[in-house]
Amino acid sequence: MNYLIVVAGGKGERMGFGFNKVFVKLGRRPLIYWTLAVFEKSKSIDKIIISAGREDIEKIKKLIKKYKFKKVRDVIGASFSRQESTFVILDALKKQIKGSDLVGVHNGANPFVSNAEISRVFKNAKRYGAALLAQAARDTVKISNDQGRVSHTPLKQYCWYAQTPQVATFADLWRAHSKAKGDNFVGTDDAQLLERVSIKPKIVPCSHMNFKITFPQDLATADYILKTWAE
Repeated sequence: MNYLIVVAGGKGERMGFGFNKVFVKLGRRPLIYWTLAVFEKSKSIDKIIISAGREDIEKIKKLIKKYKFKKVRDVIGASFSRQESTFVILDALKKQIKGSDLVGVHNGANPFVSNAEISRVFKNAKRYGAALLAQAARDTVKISNDQGRVSHTPLKQYCWYAQTPQVATFADLWRAHSKAKGDNFVGTDDAQLLERVSIKPKIVPCSHMNFKITFPQDLATADYILKTWAE
């Protein structure tokens, strides 16, 4: 059984909307519609659980009903951070899921992951124990010290921009999140938490269209991609 956690509890502060950006319109439908639609169609996904702000739960449930997303099993109230919200859902799942079942975590504001990418990342997670989608770095990456000076320059062919879904077995994801919670450690993504328990996720290359909509200018890119898909 393959599960997907969609983290959609943001406030849209960096977008300047005053409401959750997953409700902003792309084409004639809200952003989260496009995020959920590809997973609804994917043969790699069996069940979807959404994390959302408590003020948004009913609105998301109405969207699920309106667009007939049958794989969505629940919408659970988000906590104070993305990491804690994911932990809350993992905790809710632990009585009904096998340790060997795969669980993917995906940003609600990443609407353009492809069906082929979803298939590849879950297949690689099954083979290697954990996997994530990532984009090959386009630019040279510099690593700085705490004074803002260049420490070193890694070879570009080894540099990647992490995206989602990020996938692991439930047992390993639970262990990684539990350790982070116990250590009061806040990571940048789920893959980093897995790394802290000696799990090295397999990198699965993905298109640069699979990106998180974060800033207002990202909407122009998203509109262009959507029009391209429709053509």
